[in-house]
Amino acid sequence: MVLTLADELQAYGQTCHIICFKRFQELRSKQTVQTHIFPLQFLRWLPRSIRGRVVAPLLDRFIRLKTGTPDLVLSNLLPADRILSYSQLPNVQLVVHNTLSQELLATAKPEKQSKLRSMLASIYTRKPCIAVSRGVLEDLQQLVPQQKQALCIYNPVDLELIAEAAQESNPIKLPEYFIHVGKFKQAKRHDRLLRAYALSGLQTPLVLVGQGELLATAQELAKELGISERVIFEGFHSNPYPLIAGAKGLLLSSDFEGLGLVILEALALKVPVISTDCPSGPNEILPAANLVAIDDLQGFADKLQALDQNPAAFQVALKPTFAPSYAAEQYLAQATSATTHTL
Repeated sequence: MVLTLADELQAYGQTCHIICFKRFQELRSKQTVQTHIFPLQFLRWLPRSIRGRVVAPLLDRFIRLKTGTPDLVLSNLLPADRILSYSQLPNVQLVVHNTLSQELLATAKPEKQSKLRSMLASIYTRKPCIAVSRGVLEDLQQLVPQQKQALCIYNPVDLELIAEAAQESNPIKLPEYFIHVGKFKQAKRHDRLLRAYALSGLQTPLVLVGQGELLATAQELAKELGISERVIFEGFHSNPYPLIAGAKGLLLSSDFEGLGLVILEALALKVPVISTDCPSGPNEILPAANLVAIDDLQGFADKLQALDQNPAAFQVALKPTFAPSYAAEQYLAQATSATTHTL
């Protein structure tokens, strides 16, 4: 999302810089977006309770040194939000990518929830916030009712870049298959997907792309359900688009999402999608016919059978609200004299 937005803003004649806390693999970019590494790893010895306040002036100085004084600073993800909520730079806005109540509070021990709630309120009341879906916005407003400067701007999806990446060779040589792309972690609920797939009785193979701490658990469950010969654990792919493009349908079985970017990516490649109607995002992208209640295993299995028989019935056009140009125009409106942006 960050790179797609930066590319589009630069196409609008703006200058964008991306500040990272660690070095990543080479980023795919259509424009020449400048990337800078802020060495946060050397400051992680600071206690978390004071780290944001201490690091913020250092990060401010780093940003000014590398970019000048930006007209708009967008902070993405909690580690950056902890710091930039204390920033003295003009026009800092915190971009919230997930339902914080689900991502953080729901998994916290009861005795820690009050402290965590206070911490989130402290962070997300200091600066204006941008939520990547209406569901994320509603969750933020319920969790932090003091936040009065929040709005929704959908994450953009770059059709051209995804189509180009999908042209690479597909390692899956099957004539038909379903696909799920995501980390093997609790929120993604691979167990739900595997049980629904087993219940459907379908012979069309299921390809699972990703890795994570629950991979072995999912592999064991596939054996228990007697479907291991039809389930392919494909591992991590830095470019999953050829695999998605070749699929008969993409499946999402999550307990919660911020938006469900993989749904947008599948729709960009004209691949049908079935998803749990989880908070939040899927029901802002897909019609009711493509959604299934979170705990309705039989309903999920029935949808899989219907998708297998008639994929065209689950084709969905991508809404213009997810276009990079639409997002760029909304972000530009957040900067009064926008020329330089730090993401």
